[in-house]
Parts: sequence; C-alpha cells; structure tokens
Amino acid sequence: KTNEVGSLPNCALVFDCDGTLLDTMPIYYESWSRTCKELDLEFPMERFYSMAGKTVVDIFQILLDEVTATKETSQCRALMLGVTAKDCENIKREHHRVIEEEEGMYAPSIDIVVDIARKYEGKLRLAVASSGWRDHVLKGLERNNILHLFDHVVTADEEEVANPKPAPDIFLEASRRLNVCPERCIGLEDADLGMVSINRANYLYAADVRKFHAYPRNVERRKVASKTLE
Repeated sequence: KTNEVGSLPNCALVFDCDGTLLDTMPIYYESWSRTCKELDLEFPMERFYSMAGKTVVDIFQILLDEVTATKETSQCRALMLGVTAKDCENIKREHHRVIEEEEGMYAPSIDIVVDIARKYEGKLRLAVASSGWRDHVLKGLERNNILHLFDHVVTADEEEVANPKPAPDIFLEASRRLNVCPERCIGLEDADLGMVSINRANYLYAADVRKFHAYPRNVERRKVASKTLE
C-alpha cells in the first residue's frame, strides 16, 4: 500500500504513536506493573496488550470497578486508600518519570514505520493520533528526532477529542486538522481498538503495522527499554 499512496492526490497518513511509531509498549508495561503492584491491582501483560488504545484513566477505572465488585476493602490497597482512576494515573506518571529520568531509559523508534513517514514527508500531509499523554507523546517523538516529520499531533487528552479509541473521534480530528477528508486518509495502527477507530472514521485504509515484515515481535520478551539516555 505504501507504494501506491504517493499517486493519490490530497491523501494523508495518520499514525498512532505507542507501538506504531515508538516501541513504548515494554517500558509502558513496566510502569503499569509497578503501579498495579503498589495498589494491589491485577493487570497481566496479555490484558495490557488487549486494552492498547484505551486511555490510562479508562483502564484504571475498569480495574477499580472490578476490585470494588470482587474484593473486600482490606484485600486491596487501592480500596483502602480510596484512590480514584485519576489518582492511579498520577501514580503511574511518577513511575514512568522514574524509569525515564532516574533510570535513564526510553523507547526507541520503530524504523519500519518511521521510514514510511520519512518517505512521504513533504509529499503528503502527516499526523499522529495517539491515546497517550500529550507531553509524553511529544517528548518521545522529539527524543527520536521525528517530531518534525508531522504536521499535527492529536492526543486523546485534548478537549477536541470527546471520546477515545475505539470511537473515531481522534482520527476524525486528525483529518480535520490536516484539512483532508477522512476518505482520503490512511491510518496506521498496532492495536485492535485503534483499527476499529480508523474504520469507524471511514478512512480510505487501515494499515495494521503488526503485519509488517520487520515489525518488532515478541515484545513481552524484550527488556524494559532498548535505549538509554546519553
């Protein structure tokens, strides 16, 4: 498909970030694991990947609702503390900060996908549509020297995005900012919920980057991060 898009007039490419442009999933799961251990919440790796695309707050709300329905207050630190989903998100932010700033680890780019953005920079309109925190998305793209490739970055914590993936809102907002109708946009994603979101936005095509030949496999076996800060 990437060999064909250059011939399409007024076409745009919209990329997810985590797991698509950046190999963030191992480091993200580490911060999830530390947070859930601290709060006595269960969030196995398989479920983490199945929820890829949901916002952090939405996932924590699901986990809190489950423990509220199945455990006594004394059995779960999160219940004893009376934390909200937003409180949990803030705790996770701190764990993520420690991993990056104190332990000196961060997520590298996924070259097989980034190469597409590099190929079409200046030829097509390019955007990022991510469920991640805006400050983290921008920092991750900048650290890997690829932020300049994109005309716009849309994140789920912006007020223009009323509903997160799998709703189409974020991809519709990306096409609006690019001034390209959804039917002329191609979305690239690594998560099932993201693929649903692209299709609901009525994009021309939804590309599953997990099917790319050189896409990194066995993510659960990789180390927390494969790059360290200089």
